[in-house]
Amino acid sequence: MVKAQTIQRVATPTAILVGLAEPLATICTDALADGGLRVLRVGHVAAACERIPVVMPQLVVASTTLRPEDTDMLVDRCVAVGAEVINVAPDAKIDAALKTMLKDAANMALIRSLRRGG
Repeated sequence: MVKAQTIQRVATPTAILVGLAEPLATICTDALADGGLRVLRVGHVAAACERIPVVMPQLVVASTTLRPEDTDMLVDRCVAVGAEVINVAPDAKIDAALKTMLKDAANMALIRSLRRGG
């Protein structure tokens, strides 16, 4: 019997966007990618909840329009993997303050990824 070497999984610093519409989704994607994160976009909470335990993101950016029970489910998954959750209103003003908030969140996500060993 040949013993195969186990390949260690290396986590890529990742953010998941949940339920964000254009142009906000693109602004968030660009800002987080510029901050060094891989960004996945999903349209609804069910898809996000399936991906979170697999992808193990450091950051989840969700729309404030999610139903409370969907938000609770999303937050539960995020707590389980140590991801920060940021809620953004669909009518959020796309300005320097939003971009700064996203840049800061990306920096913190990178730090969390390094602490996890990813």
